[in-house]
This record gives sequence, C-alpha cells and structure tokens, in this order.
Amino acid sequence: MKIEVSIGDYLDRYSILAIKKLNGLEVDEELKSYQEHSLSPYLMILKSINRELWKLEDVKRKGVKRYSKKESDTAFLITQLNDLRHLVKKKADIFHNSKLSEKKSYV
Repeated sequence: MKIEVSIGDYLDRYSILAIKKLNGLEVDEELKSYQEHSLSPYLMILKSINRELWKLEDVKRKGVKRYSKKESDTAFLITQLNDLRHLVKKKADIFHNSKLSEKKSYV
C-alpha cells in the first residue's frame, strides 16, 4: 500500500519518531523508512517544536492539578505551539512544492 502525504506531514512524523527514539521508545523499524528522505531545513524547526510539545504534554498529564491555572496555561501553550507547528508544515509544503497540504479552519 502506498499512502501520499504532504512534505510537512512527512517531516513532522519523522521529527516525532526521532523524539520518541530519544525517549526510549522502540521505533527503529519505522524510523528507517524516514531517514533516507529527510533533508529539509524545516525538519530541525519541527523537531524543536515537537520536543517542546512533548514536554508540555508530560506536564499536562502528570505535573499539574486538574482545572488549575497551570493546567490552563499549559494547555494554552500547547495550542499556540500546535498552531506554529501547522504554519511550519505549511511553509515546508510551499518550499518543497508539495502537491498535498494540511488544511485547518482555525489558522
């Protein structure tokens, strides 16, 4: 089966797999298929954003009291970073002339 995705989604997924590997998750098999095709200036930007999202998601799930100001602030930061992530993916799609691109109604 062949599945087409946008360049931005491909780079985003690759960056997430790299972060999972750094955090000790077994993703070597899937990661192999990405490494051959991942030379983009946008990859490092997505890795940075996704690393911060990973940390904030950990805080939200484990480190804050439910319905607290800290939980609310953390969720807001996650929303902002996800919006930035979408923008970077869109820019990567444009830069690489991707036929496909993720659509969002709120950005």
